[in-house]
Amino acid sequence: MDNSKLKNVVLTAMFAALIFLGTFIIRIPIPATSGYIHFGDGFIYVAAMVLPLPFAAAAGAIGGFLSDMLAGYMFYAPWTAIIKALMSVVVVLIFRHSFIDKNFVFKKNIGRALAATVLAGIVNVGGYFIVECFMYTPAGALASVPMNCLQSIFGVVIFFIISPIFSRILKTLYPNKK
Repeated sequence: MDNSKLKNVVLTAMFAALIFLGTFIIRIPIPATSGYIHFGDGFIYVAAMVLPLPFAAAAGAIGGFLSDMLAGYMFYAPWTAIIKALMSVVVVLIFRHSFIDKNFVFKKNIGRALAATVLAGIVNVGGYFIVECFMYTPAGALASVPMNCLQSIFGVVIFFIISPIFSRILKTLYPNKK
């Protein structure tokens, strides 16, 4: 295994763990619902700005899947894996190349980062809406949209808080990146 592939595998495992921890441990319960807001989506967006596509999607899918499984939401776990992987795909396709190719200077790419994370949030809300239409009813699925929107907004905010920190870390991991 060459050095860059090994680095991607290690970073994928690290981000899957961060996504899991950010979803499973760092939770803010929503009163009057069984839902909660978490930091996991913010870590999904950071992973997607760092890793190439198959690795970013794997990190999002694994972290989200494990969190649902261990939190007792087993019926959501396979759908969460798909939705979180798709969120990663959106961010990679829109944002990653501008981040990687610009010496990890985050401030120059805020507009593109905002577009990528907002679109990924729409994928999150839409994905869970579709899944819940089949699990429950369209009316039941519609009732969860506001909470999913809140989670998506929170994920974008967390991303913008933590990504400059990861930008500095990446400069040390990839010192010769042009």
